[in-house]
Amino acid sequence: MNRASSGLTQTCVIRPLVVLALCLVAAVACGGKPAHAEDAPKPAFRTEIKAKPSALASQLKSNLELLRWERYDAVSDELLEQLVEQARTQAADILATQGYFSAHVSTNIVQDKDERVVHLEVDPGQPTRVRAVRIALTDEAADPSLQSRLAAVRAAWSLRAGDVFTQEAWEAAKRAGVATLARERYAAAALASSKATVDPEAHAADLEVVLAPGPGFVFGAAEIVGLKKYPESAVRNLQAFVEGEQYSREKLDDYQRRLTATNYFASVQIAVDADPERPGPLPVKVTLIEAPSHKIDVGVGYSTDALWRVQVDYRDVDFFGTEHRLTSTLRYESNEQSASVTLDAPPKGDGWLNSYGAKVEAEQNEGLETVATQVGVRRRKADERNQPAYGLGYIVEREEAAGSPPANNYALVATYAYKWRRTDDLLSPRTGWNAAGEVGVAPPGVSSRAFVRVLGKWNYFQPLARRLDASLRAEVGAVLASASDGIPQAMLFRTGGDTTVRGYSFESIGVARGAATVGGRYYTLASAESVYWVQEALGIAAFIDGGNAFDERNAARLKLGYGLGMRVRTPAGPLRLDLAYGRDVHAFRIHFSFGLTF
Repeated sequence: MNRASSGLTQTCVIRPLVVLALCLVAAVACGGKPAHAEDAPKPAFRTEIKAKPSALASQLKSNLELLRWERYDAVSDELLEQLVEQARTQAADILATQGYFSAHVSTNIVQDKDERVVHLEVDPGQPTRVRAVRIALTDEAADPSLQSRLAAVRAAWSLRAGDVFTQEAWEAAKRAGVATLARERYAAAALASSKATVDPEAHAADLEVVLAPGPGFVFGAAEIVGLKKYPESAVRNLQAFVEGEQYSREKLDDYQRRLTATNYFASVQIAVDADPERPGPLPVKVTLIEAPSHKIDVGVGYSTDALWRVQVDYRDVDFFGTEHRLTSTLRYESNEQSASVTLDAPPKGDGWLNSYGAKVEAEQNEGLETVATQVGVRRRKADERNQPAYGLGYIVEREEAAGSPPANNYALVATYAYKWRRTDDLLSPRTGWNAAGEVGVAPPGVSSRAFVRVLGKWNYFQPLARRLDASLRAEVGAVLASASDGIPQAMLFRTGGDTTVRGYSFESIGVARGAATVGGRYYTLASAESVYWVQEALGIAAFIDGGNAFDERNAARLKLGYGLGMRVRTPAGPLRLDLAYGRDVHAFRIHFSFGLTF
């Protein structure tokens, strides 16, 4: 016995409408009227639903038309019998959308003293599970380049063999399949046909989807709407694509993030109108609402590293009418206080962004107190996938380590850095890798001690199963100098805390100097984590971290932390709550962090 899901959908939609129309006619004929709140009449009847799992009972309570008639004060016995009979059929259809095609629904009307009670009991039987999935493209053979897009759709397909078949999951999988195909080149991709064949006796469903990719598109010109204060160049210089380039949804998302990050605009909307009948260059419409030039933000927060935090930001996104963006921040944390100002130049057509900044920062942590002043300039590429940056900064710092005399350190540091991102998603990656490298040089004469600082980072993401993800992380750093004396603490290494070695307090791993923990010239970090996603956005994690910061190479032994945690996927990146045990301190710590650490 086979049953197609398209028929199920029509039944679930049409039958309730017919039932509602018949019941309304019957109610009018019986002279029934809705109960008014001020009259507070007793319900005409009461419905009790028994179903397991409990989610099925919730579905029935939310969708059965029978329950809506409890509010009417004149439902005759004859009408109630009709409603209950229709409820049995409707309940079976609702259960079918949840994957239960062999459900048995029984009803009974009981007179309990002065009220009527409708008992509706459900034996759902075994859920129907996906047995096979076939995904194909209409033009698959005609265009060999479609093979990679078809592979991407199959890899991202969410309703796999063994999963419970529900109408909601089926529709979501088809929408996601079309969206995956449309992300690269085929912006007008659509669903050509779909069929779900259900075998109730085998409790199995065979799925078949055919997608129509449509023509391949390239980017056309960008149309910009909504500018009043700023020139078009401020928008076009951040464009993540060039005309004639193959269409990519990621490039539009990148463009939107760049425009939003300028703080020039309160709203940024970027859209394309892909029409398969017009396969030429695809115009891009950029709709903007300009933000006020001046803005003040006040925030209060808490983290297990910084503890309590209060922050005040002032922004002027058109500083003295020059389109430069001024951001000044006052920040007070339990162990750190700072005041900073940054001036960002308007974006140029070459894709490079220039920033100028100054910061005064005081820190009290692990017996070490520092007060540092920094000024500098930085130039970076806007490309998020391949991002070079270089800069020049000057640091003056006074440090006081408990049990040691105070010291004044300073350095003029020239830096060059490069980031590579090769992940499926920039904010919440599941597969791929990220890497970063940085080199800083402090020459003699203008620094209290000359040094060369190098730092490398690498993250790797790999799904092990549909609901199981794994990630690896490694970092290594070194300050090449004859000693650490005279080098500002900001250029040395300490580790431990929410985003490095869990199970240890913030920056508690370093070099012991007197009663304080100070930075070391060498640094290592390694971490492995796996996450099992109980739901689409909720997961359980297991992890192990190891790291150290040290001055002598023979002290490179890793300090370990391991534990369990919770993960929540959000549009802004993952949220983490961890309970970790620090092996070397023999203590448990709770850690909370947000976003991708890289």
